[in-house]
Amino acid sequence: MAFKIESIVTILFTIAIILTNTIILFVLAWTDSLRNINKIYFGSLTIADLCVGLFITPFAVYSTFSNSWIYEDEIFCHIEAYLMAIFFIAGVYSLSWISVDHYLAIRKPQRHKTAMSTTRSLCWIIFAWLAAFCFCSPPLFSKIQRASYYDEIFMCSIDPGPQKPYFATAGIIVLCPALLALIFTNSYIFTERFRSKKHMFENILIDTATRPKNYFMNFVVSIVFFLSWLPWLMLQIAGTFLESHSDYPHKVHFYFLWIAIGNSFYKFFIYMTLSLDFRRGLKQLCCQRECSCNQCTVPQNVSINLITAKT
Repeated sequence: MAFKIESIVTILFTIAIILTNTIILFVLAWTDSLRNINKIYFGSLTIADLCVGLFITPFAVYSTFSNSWIYEDEIFCHIEAYLMAIFFIAGVYSLSWISVDHYLAIRKPQRHKTAMSTTRSLCWIIFAWLAAFCFCSPPLFSKIQRASYYDEIFMCSIDPGPQKPYFATAGIIVLCPALLALIFTNSYIFTERFRSKKHMFENILIDTATRPKNYFMNFVVSIVFFLSWLPWLMLQIAGTFLESHSDYPHKVHFYFLWIAIGNSFYKFFIYMTLSLDFRRGLKQLCCQRECSCNQCTVPQNVSINLITAKT
């Protein structure tokens, strides 16, 4: 019975990841509601999550029904494990760049468009994906296979073996900038200066009034991201020091990882709950193009300068 439950979990998670991230991409591409979010960074985060549902979890679904299949191919197992690492790193960097974008937009709105232009945003996000790929490329293209099938989670995982110092050092170098950026930019939300800026956006800069709320939404996404991955990461760290790591119940390994993977669709419900812009985008997406009702249209940008507001 437990085996069937694990099959159901992997199927539901795969469907949820693909469906929710496809909807997010449609909202991003076909509506103009997310004008107070950097679409390049937001799209990169969504694509990283979607890739997990397209290239990682479907093979785990099949593996829950059959223990003998394509994972017996060491090359395939090797590639899949490192693809998962690439999508994880790219997601962390995309999340950090969204926070940086919100930070600049609120603290220095007059410089935001220049600092976060389309060209610069593309350059930074391409760099993020290259950093993720470069972290994985040396072991990925080495002749020695550094991945193995993880029976408890029905997936392949990286097996550092004697290369633990490399993985530890490279992981710190690659992830530290993104993590520090997330900590620094998100801590700004709790300052008095942010509260005064929020008041200014809500009462004067009406066309970007939702920017502070989207900033807070990204903070919640970041917290959920790390809380969902924390149990699995702690389990893996314990495994490097404790021989009894493999003695933990089968379900502990399985559910810890799939709770973390579920982060790829948790974001959709956070957007639904905290983002007025995203809810407007969904309404736009659901309505017909010829629909002109108030619920289907997004209000035009309103430009109110400080002198007019005072008068």
